Amino acid sequence: MISPSFIRVFCLAAAVASASLSVAQDAFSAEEGAFMSEDSLDVMTQMWHALPEAEVGSVGLAAGSLDASEVPGSMQRLSSKALRTMAYADPIRTLHALAGLNLVEEDGFGLRPNIGMRGSGTDRSARVTLMEDGILMAPAPYAAPSAYYFPTMARMESVEVRKGGSQIAFGPQTAGGAINLVSTKIPEAEVAGRVRLESGSFRNQQMHAFVGGTHGQWGYSAEWMHLGSTGFKQLDGGGDTGFEKADLVTKLQWTSTSGRHVVRAKGATSDESSRETYLGLAQTDYDATPFRRYAASANDLMTTGHTHAVVGHEFNPTPRWSMTTEAYRTSFVRNWYKLDRVVDTTGTTLKLADVLEDPLLSDALDWLRGGTTPDGAGLDLKANNRVYGARGVQHRGRWSFGGTAQHRLTYGVRAHEDFMDRFEWRDRYAMNDGTMALIAAGDSGSASNRVESARALAGHVRAALHFGAWTLTPGVRHEHIDLSRVDYGSDLDRASDGTERTNDVVVWLPGLGAHVDVVPGLWTAFAGVHRGFVPPGSAPETEAEFSTNVEVGSRLSTRALSGQITLFHSDHINLLGADLTANGGTGSGDQFNGGSSRARGVEFEAVGDVLELTGASAFFPDGKYHFPVRTSYTYTEAVFTQAFDSEFEPWGEVEVGDALPYLAPHQWSVAASWEAPKWSFDTNLRGMSAMRTVAGQGEVDPEYSTDAMAILDAGIRWRAEDQLEWFVGATNLLNDTYAVARRPYGVRPGMPRALRVGVTVNF
Repeated sequence: MISPSFIRVFCLAAAVASASLSVAQDAFSAEEGAFMSEDSLDVMTQMWHALPEAEVGSVGLAAGSLDASEVPGSMQRLSSKALRTMAYADPIRTLHALAGLNLVEEDGFGLRPNIGMRGSGTDRSARVTLMEDGILMAPAPYAAPSAYYFPTMARMESVEVRKGGSQIAFGPQTAGGAINLVSTKIPEAEVAGRVRLESGSFRNQQMHAFVGGTHGQWGYSAEWMHLGSTGFKQLDGGGDTGFEKADLVTKLQWTSTSGRHVVRAKGATSDESSRETYLGLAQTDYDATPFRRYAASANDLMTTGHTHAVVGHEFNPTPRWSMTTEAYRTSFVRNWYKLDRVVDTTGTTLKLADVLEDPLLSDALDWLRGGTTPDGAGLDLKANNRVYGARGVQHRGRWSFGGTAQHRLTYGVRAHEDFMDRFEWRDRYAMNDGTMALIAAGDSGSASNRVESARALAGHVRAALHFGAWTLTPGVRHEHIDLSRVDYGSDLDRASDGTERTNDVVVWLPGLGAHVDVVPGLWTAFAGVHRGFVPPGSAPETEAEFSTNVEVGSRLSTRALSGQITLFHSDHINLLGADLTANGGTGSGDQFNGGSSRARGVEFEAVGDVLELTGASAFFPDGKYHFPVRTSYTYTEAVFTQAFDSEFEPWGEVEVGDALPYLAPHQWSVAASWEAPKWSFDTNLRGMSAMRTVAGQGEVDPEYSTDAMAILDAGIRWRAEDQLEWFVGATNLLNDTYAVARRPYGVRPGMPRALRVGVTVNF
């Protein structure tokens, strides 16, 4: 049940929203209109759930909907102007602006972010549906959904988030929500483009070049991006702790003279080399030198390669019927070579987490710090060598019917298959006075030698039925998934058939949404309920996770002020966890069930122009000055509702009422800009409360939690000419030090203050 306190909060916010209906609309229209006109995503998104009032095209998440009333559930969008204001490359910093997302930092750069929604869990973003231009982007969305690849945020044109009943159109994960990253559109001009260069602290650098255009029936674009840094952590003995990442994206489009046919092709590659580690710090070392990296992590290195190709056809046979078909293929190869465990002189293997926390293992901790290992002891580095692949075909359409009401039916089907191939090994090193020395190389495949695969057929149907001020959006999703694993064990040549296990899943996922125009064009309310789903792994004894998700919300939209508040409540059964090294597990990747849980909370977002709201715009000529403020707040209460024992360390011995780990109860953001004709001053204050790192209840123990934080970023943009803009700013301006995680092994810090300077040339 939703508690009375939540209802009181909702009613209070709704009252405040309704009291604002008399506010004039001009300034926000000028401000947000600029956002939207710049962010029109081209014809490519008329079909995959885009918000028409935001002029989003066919790769958007609200496609088939002619207005917000036809999108069941809460919806959010970050426009291109919002993304360019602070120009973050880190998706964690970018997504902090949105309510309802649970975020956990890890490396300080956001290379592999941990994102959840509405208490769904954050581990490797595996419990949200992640897409780029409407195509699934996790390396193996069904067989191994952990997002070790995440599209580069700095090259995106907009970000769309959908929660609640709108997830019926997506999947496979529908317990929390869906994130769609929309890449740069093909320009409508004959030739257009931009070049952005940025440099800063820790040799942080960003180089971004884009060119494209439309000539008659043909359009094209080419985009290149390079990100890099030497890292903000100091390795014992010196050395690079940063990364290099490069993306190349090309697009081609043809439109028939009648406009009824549009054919599109997209190709993308991404390569990364990052000297990242899972090894954090013991608490005493963090207190003394929070940005230290132990000598034992000197050889840790992640190398990846990602390719992505899509060919699509949009067909509009009649004004009432349109459809899009896309064929896609992605591949992802990675080898994360990193410290995995310690072996003592007796040959006993020691978990890194135990070495960092147990005073009785101080000798082993000294080896991590660079102390010489005695004979018989050593440090094992594991080559987490994996190959992923995914391919499929998806078709979706929209049919309008009825008279003046113009009801709509949207539908979609997707045939998909993916796999993950593990072929991993361990090498033994000795530590010689701060220097790593290889003493025994492992055989390739000896640490893990198996293939996970999945085949899925998914479909959905959803209607938008208009009855005066009311719109009803019933729908249903169906998933049929065949999961399998072939484990070759010690057969490194894979000459045998291996040991196979399979799991077959068939589910129906209904949902119903309702929307009402309280004050047409200004104030609306919505509610919805849907059945959420998280697919299990290949172990036949593992059951799928299901949830019942309810939300009630209200939206206000005027020219000076726009906002949304949502109450949500979700009950989860057969809660799924995954044995990942990233969350402190053994790294087997196996999924397991863990009882039941409940998540509930409040999401609030508002954006407005302070000058217009206060009437101060009258003191500034020609409407060329604006003071837009965007704020968001999320309260999440996520607890276990069933007691159980788990070998998964963050859960452990769970009691009813224990809070789920790595979910901040409070998360908020305030972004404000003073915008003049030639320059703007931008600030962004983001914060969250401390998070438990193990399940529990009562007062939070600082030894088993992250730090509460409030981080201020600021920047100044100056437009020298219409085509030239300079930027100077800083992230973490006050240079706060804060612990963002205690997983997988030890305390991990957020990034300290980083200065930035850049220039953008448009043509």
